Amino acid sequence: MRKILYILLTLCLATSCFPTEWFEPKFEENDDYHNLKISADGDRYDVPFEFMYYRTKTTWPMRTYQIRSRFIIDDIPGEIYDVTANGSPIIWDWDWTSERTPGIENAVLYIYIPANESSMARTISTQISIDSIANSSFHIQDDDEHNWGEWNTVLDGIQAGR
Repeated sequence: MRKILYILLTLCLATSCFPTEWFEPKFEENDDYHNLKISADGDRYDVPFEFMYYRTKTTWPMRTYQIRSRFIIDDIPGEIYDVTANGSPIIWDWDWTSERTPGIENAVLYIYIPANESSMARTISTQISIDSIANSSFHIQDDDEHNWGEWNTVLDGIQAGR
């Protein structure tokens, strides 16, 4: 019994020393990305945001609040995307060009607006939703538990027709 207790205490002590990195996305309202005039051919917009970054001592190596996104075209919600998935028209990446601030990691949301093949102008917006439950990966996994937040518009405008 004494050996088991000694082993359990050693395991608890060892695992409590591993740092957990926490990443919490923070999007701020930016008027530069609202009421845009978007070409019929589509375009790419780089919307900056931040990950609030901090460390704690627990057994998880990383915890992050995941992000999903969608387009709203003429008031009709489209497909929901994982912003870390390859091939997604809305994807994020680190902003390696900026100076680092302790506790903050700069990132960019790359939004690829699709071409408008119709002759009519259309309204288009990009929305994101942030999970309020931290998970162990930036990628959305099928077996993750989620509590998605409200949809927030990060970009909107009128896209010209052909």
